[in-house]
Amino acid sequence: MSDQLGWDPERAASFYDDYGESEWTRFEDGRTPAPSLDVHLDRLRRFVNAGDRVLEVGAGPGRFTIELARIGAQVAVSDLSPGQLELNRQHVAAAGLHEHVTERTVADLLDLSRWDDASFDATVCFGGPLSYVVDRAEQGIAELVRVTRPGGHVLVSVMSLVGTITHYLPILLDLVRRDGVAKSDAIVRTGFLPDEPDYGHLAMNLFRWSELKALLAPHGTIVDACAAGLLPAAEAEESELREFISRTELALADEPGAVSCGQHILAVLRREP
Repeated sequence: MSDQLGWDPERAASFYDDYGESEWTRFEDGRTPAPSLDVHLDRLRRFVNAGDRVLEVGAGPGRFTIELARIGAQVAVSDLSPGQLELNRQHVAAAGLHEHVTERTVADLLDLSRWDDASFDATVCFGGPLSYVVDRAEQGIAELVRVTRPGGHVLVSVMSLVGTITHYLPILLDLVRRDGVAKSDAIVRTGFLPDEPDYGHLAMNLFRWSELKALLAPHGTIVDACAAGLLPAAEAEESELREFISRTELALADEPGAVSCGQHILAVLRREP
């Protein structure tokens, strides 16, 4: 059953079952700028070590699972969507890295009770999960921290309010013309995107960095914060240009003025003893 602001785990699971392989291809077709992936992978390499026990929440079809396996971590994979878990199995197996996955489990970010306190060296929750639980993100963060050992890291990314507005302003203006100013004023004020045609494919909360920082700070030390998807999608067939775009995104992503400006905000929390 959904809560008053729209968190509906059954709908989310069904949506991503139907979404299928489109979740894997979003970096190639430009729905999510490719440099966003580079930033996420860079932070995995910085904060996860070979041999670490890692819980990946909202793992989807395996983009980050594969990188965690390449690092040499032992990964417990979880997602709301059985369909995405099956795609995860297929993609990880195709990469020849299946031995690094210790389990695949259908699980809700808000209930990680399957795992004991301090079970993992690192916990990863990239992409949408903390945005999709809307006004229950604090509960989600508490669960991520609970299953992470003292001294371990919690890596999260959320949809950004500033980045969404700046990247999609022409679409927003079309919605203002159609639906009036008040509805979009409310989105800017609250960060809440309703589950309605042309707004969000699922109800979600778009974060300011100040809001995510306030949620994380009581649980430990924030050791990194950056934008992901700071640069807009750009056609660049030449490998030299693609590499330049990636280097530029990585060079600018953690500038203080840039953190809120990507399509996602990424942060790393160290759980203190």
